[in-house]
Amino acid sequence: MPSQTDTTKLPELMQQAIEWLVLLRSGDISERETHAFADWLSQDILHAQAFAKAEDLLNDAVNAAQSPRINSSTITDANRTGQKKLTAPLTKPTQISRRHLPADYTRWLAIPLSFAAAWLFAVTLILPEQSHWLDDYLSDYRTKTGELRDIQLADGSRLLLNTNTAVSVDYSESLRHITLHHGHAQFTVAEAANRPFEVGSGGLAIRALGTVFEVYNPGSGEIHVTVQEHAVAVTIENKAHDKEIAQRTQIEVKEGQRLRYNSKGHLTTPETVNLAQANAWQQGRLFMNDRPLSELIAELDRYRTGRIFISDPSLKNLRITGAFSLANPDETLAKVRQVLALQETRLGSWWVLLHR
Repeated sequence: MPSQTDTTKLPELMQQAIEWLVLLRSGDISERETHAFADWLSQDILHAQAFAKAEDLLNDAVNAAQSPRINSSTITDANRTGQKKLTAPLTKPTQISRRHLPADYTRWLAIPLSFAAAWLFAVTLILPEQSHWLDDYLSDYRTKTGELRDIQLADGSRLLLNTNTAVSVDYSESLRHITLHHGHAQFTVAEAANRPFEVGSGGLAIRALGTVFEVYNPGSGEIHVTVQEHAVAVTIENKAHDKEIAQRTQIEVKEGQRLRYNSKGHLTTPETVNLAQANAWQQGRLFMNDRPLSELIAELDRYRTGRIFISDPSLKNLRITGAFSLANPDETLAKVRQVLALQETRLGSWWVLLHR
């Protein structure tokens, strides 16, 4: 890998690629920076090529590091032999610089660090963009990429979890509360007159007034609430505890309707939806009616390992209408690409860059 002085002589694009690669493998990258990298990578095919070249440079450097073997014959027990090997005063660990360490030691240290960097790089860019590791770890029930899971709760209610979803269950004598950390779930509520059933997600409190509804929180800032049977009452969570304010801001969503909530705290007027199309995910299908290509790609990304990038912002707004299979996202992507006359560039086994 080029040294710090060498990088100043590199083309600007290559310097950017190296800087991104170093940040990704540093172990100190935020979710915002991860998304910024995705935007940079998708801006131009040349960015992807520069990043791949930067990867090759770093991989060559890692492969060049050989794991040393400790020679036991060079280890001397000073207490046993009586020989004093120290000829200089002891130094505090914080005072030892890397240049004073033996070369073999630094090469040995590079091996575990390279594995850690590779692991970080994998979980950052191979897992779905909507992954939330801490939520998954703390949740009671979760699904992996491409998995659907049907769960029956203690009161007889059922949860149907779509791909990449995590929920926690908190039942008390007075309330049945479910937290949807992220993802997409359908709730079929068992009747219990004295114990309301409520779902909290992303700032919303959704209370069941009937039987079947679903909540979709992809982590992008917008949440959808769709009702299949009867109705639900939706309130912004930080206002739900003030009964007077809650009554003014509460919106009832009825059967066959969908409500959208954005991160700015606005509840939209419920809209009528086609329930057969809205429920199609349960049969591994997706219906889109005059929606942007970016929305379709975001959905396909939830069902596959890796990432799909779009190189040109103008391509993201191409309008899409049709029924799509979720069983094989890459096959669906290939068909969409052919219809829209797009090209693709594969970056490794998981990344796909769409471009003209």
